[in-house]
Amino acid sequence: MTKEDLKKHKMAILFPIILVVLGIIYYNMDPTASNSFFPKCPMKFITGYNCPSCGIQRAIHCVLHGEFQKAIQYNLFLTISIPFAFIVIIASWYNFNHIFDGLNKFICNRYVLITYIILYFSWWIIRNILNC
Repeated sequence: MTKEDLKKHKMAILFPIILVVLGIIYYNMDPTASNSFFPKCPMKFITGYNCPSCGIQRAIHCVLHGEFQKAIQYNLFLTISIPFAFIVIIASWYNFNHIFDGLNKFICNRYVLITYIILYFSWWIIRNILNC
């Protein structure tokens, strides 16, 4: 086993553990509370405009509590970003024995990445124009 394979195996084990710990924290602590230790968006603080990620902490909290409609209201782009992030992680970190080579080839496709980037910046503009 090469050093790179060992590093992938460690990340494959460590990532779900970190995800579960963060899930427990986000489930039990409300980011909307006034005494919350969760960081506030520096972009919103400085400019008054929402960044594309504004509301993701609150949306994750809502998803963990089964409040999907409310999560979408906090950040609609989360509905695209989270599944895409999981696909990227599965295809790259959990591609043992090259099971996900086809999926990895698809998500690393130039056009898929360009589309995602265009959607990301479009969401940034649209959410500030519509004040979402």
